[in-house]
Amino acid sequence: MIRIMIVDDMPIFLEYLRGCIDWNSYGFEICCEASDGREALEKIEEFYPDVVLTDITMPYVNGLELAEKVTRDYPDISVILITGNNEFEYARKAVKLGVCDYIVKPFEKEELILSLLKLQDNISKAVENTEIKSDEHYEELRALIYAGVSDDEAAKKLEEKIFGTWSEKESGYLLALLRFDASSYKEYEDREQLMNWEKLIAKMLSDKLEIQGQFKTFHDFENNIVVLMKFDSLSDINTYKGYEFSDIIQIVKNQLEISTSIALTKAMQLMDVKKAYEKALGHLSRKGFGKFYDLRNSGDDAAYSSLDAIIRLNKDLETLQAEDAENALNLLWDKLRDNNGSEGDIKIYDMNLLTSAISILMTNIISKGFSIDKIYGEGFSPEKYMSDAATPSQMKDRVIYLYKKRIEFEKGKKDTKTHDVATAAKEYIDNNYSDSALSISDISGELCLNQTYLRKMFKSEMDMTLTEYITGVRMQKAKALLTTTDQKLTAIAESVGYNDVSYFSNVFKKFYGVSPRSMRKET
Repeated sequence: MIRIMIVDDMPIFLEYLRGCIDWNSYGFEICCEASDGREALEKIEEFYPDVVLTDITMPYVNGLELAEKVTRDYPDISVILITGNNEFEYARKAVKLGVCDYIVKPFEKEELILSLLKLQDNISKAVENTEIKSDEHYEELRALIYAGVSDDEAAKKLEEKIFGTWSEKESGYLLALLRFDASSYKEYEDREQLMNWEKLIAKMLSDKLEIQGQFKTFHDFENNIVVLMKFDSLSDINTYKGYEFSDIIQIVKNQLEISTSIALTKAMQLMDVKKAYEKALGHLSRKGFGKFYDLRNSGDDAAYSSLDAIIRLNKDLETLQAEDAENALNLLWDKLRDNNGSEGDIKIYDMNLLTSAISILMTNIISKGFSIDKIYGEGFSPEKYMSDAATPSQMKDRVIYLYKKRIEFEKGKKDTKTHDVATAAKEYIDNNYSDSALSISDISGELCLNQTYLRKMFKSEMDMTLTEYITGVRMQKAKALLTTTDQKLTAIAESVGYNDVSYFSNVFKKFYGVSPRSMRKET
């Protein structure tokens, strides 16, 4: 868990911070509290948090003074300031001094969550430390939006299975589709990181959403977020405002600089959900990002024309059918060319179908645990690769190449079991713990796996995170050297992967409860 210290001189605000978020569900834990900066400095040595979340105006030692001391003496601890509007300029100055971020009161709890997750590698740690479970009816929900249901009886059975009940009284559905603009993400070449954000944002939205009825949140084949809402009455469908979705667009833009578009469509019954999804997807494929499109009463019934191709491509990736994937893409291309008269007349909207094919491919690679860099080369960016194509036809050929390359990679790779992944990772760490630059990226690169998959497999097998294992190995080696040799503390720190002896001492004390010097004296 990511350990948080909260500091504020107002007990009511401490209580609010303590209870406003289900901290553990996002990979956090509040390890301690302090009522002012002086008390916080005393507790840092005892609890050694990962993040200090502090107010500015406090007695004895204020938040700015606390932040200055923490960033100077504990450079591995992150600091976030909570500030009022009248303290805004102070907070901005503090950022220049090393404070990681600031939150202005009043704030949405989602702003605070995203601010905390942005720090260092917290998003990856959060995904590693929390089990964000897919809905138990994940496959049925996906089948519903892509294949639909055949008749009223099948719809009734499916509704009972997904929502646990079926009612004869009039009710209805709203479907919300959230699409993220990968190119707007400042680190958009890291698709794995973007998918981690999408997982956490889906969870945040589920925690935020309140309706008169039930809802299910899941991802489609492109990793877009789909929210299917079943309302208790038709009147609730028409009066629902959708403020939660508008808020999410703004919060994600402000905190992560990721543009998001959301389409809201209506389905009077479960048999209409597939059509509602097609309408939402088709609309978002033609429109820009950063807006909330309410299509409940829109006469725009244009559907997404290539769901069959999406389903086929996803199946080809699962079954490693490179030839069929090529045929599917060529068939899709011929259809687009026939619809537009010539290649030169193919519209931007139609080209988005190739973008969808890329999204399906990247989502599949990451979900399978593979490394995009290992398949396509270090630093590969699908957006840049596609933008370098001179003609639309070249873009199509490049998509075919990417699909073939990915399928060939898996065919040439042996099955990897969880135990084998954990064992290989342990062996690499045991042989390289003394390298101060050792990172999870190094381990994932050595094993040809993406970091999210590696973290998940290791924790599943070892019941601890990779970071915890690395620290444990280093501390055990350091303890052995302290108790059996006369080496200087600086030399021991360097030999176990720490260039900063002060930081090493802090980690050691946090791990064993005593300082390195105290342990040496006791032996």
